[in-house]
Amino acid sequence: MEGVTNPARIEVDFEYGDLEEVVVGVPFIVYPDLAVASWAREAMKVVPEAEAARAMAFSGKDSIEVGVFDAMERENEGLISELTRRGIRVHRPERLTRERVVVSFGEDYVRLAGISQQFTRDPVIVVGENVIECTMGSLYRRADILGLVRPLLARLTGSNARWVSMPSIDLSLMIRGGDFDKTGFPVLEGGDVLVLGRKILVGTSANPTTGSSELGWRWLRDYLGPQGYDVERVPLPADILHLDVALSVPRPGVVVTCPEVFEGGLPTCFDGWKRIEVSREETRLLATNGLPLDPAHYLLGTNDRFDGSRVAGPLRALGIEVTLLPFGVHTAHGGSIRCSTMPLRRRLREGR
Repeated sequence: MEGVTNPARIEVDFEYGDLEEVVVGVPFIVYPDLAVASWAREAMKVVPEAEAARAMAFSGKDSIEVGVFDAMERENEGLISELTRRGIRVHRPERLTRERVVVSFGEDYVRLAGISQQFTRDPVIVVGENVIECTMGSLYRRADILGLVRPLLARLTGSNARWVSMPSIDLSLMIRGGDFDKTGFPVLEGGDVLVLGRKILVGTSANPTTGSSELGWRWLRDYLGPQGYDVERVPLPADILHLDVALSVPRPGVVVTCPEVFEGGLPTCFDGWKRIEVSREETRLLATNGLPLDPAHYLLGTNDRFDGSRVAGPLRALGIEVTLLPFGVHTAHGGSIRCSTMPLRRRLREGR
């Protein structure tokens, strides 16, 4: 994202539209200090127990000193190589430092909240030509925007983008000692938002410490509704972080999903569609967090406990080319390939 202006069009119309331009995260993490961050134990419900224990062992440290940064960046490099090989333009955020975040938010905040830059899907949502800077429901994601604001300023200035920010929150009403509750304010994370033309699905996890809130869904509905969008809420249980952890749409007529987590059933817009189903354990291992490149090509992350075959095999049988990429360091931190990518240009071409 170099230069001061870029008039090239910003647009995301469908989850499975042809991907042309994307932001891939950087793996700088500061793990919350568990001596003060009791909220983190509740948040860890969204990842398997082994991964939660590992994250807790890193309390107060950063991803560079514990060796996670280099390992995760190697996975990013594999993803970026695959994207650029296909002609997709890739941007990266600025890598933050602990000191930079402390200047903005204070040392006490960094100890309580931590920092997590890798999963760029969450801090910004692109719907049509709307670029929405999110107020996120995860305490540890507040600093993400610091690494994105200058690159976005360079990319969006002079373009068609409608760049807006969600309402601010009052953390003093959300933090109680070491506990945190997202539910009293409108908060949204991009992992909860699926774009299907004029139909927008928004997940809201029952977990009070992370993910989007019902008020966040209401805000997005009210913002996008006058533009002709139908914005539907999809409630999720407390052990599911985002909607894209339980639902993926590789192309029209096909969904990859874990039906078990949808207490009210899948959204009716998928009635009659072909379902590729995964278990609750597999969905917590990010089995549905793949990235469509277009309706015929799909990227899916693998790890030591999920080799991708349960999803890749049925998709290939439907004529979709699936590329499997090692992504286990990412999945141990609660996200995979969709989480790590924020599309800026994705358009469904005529005839798809």
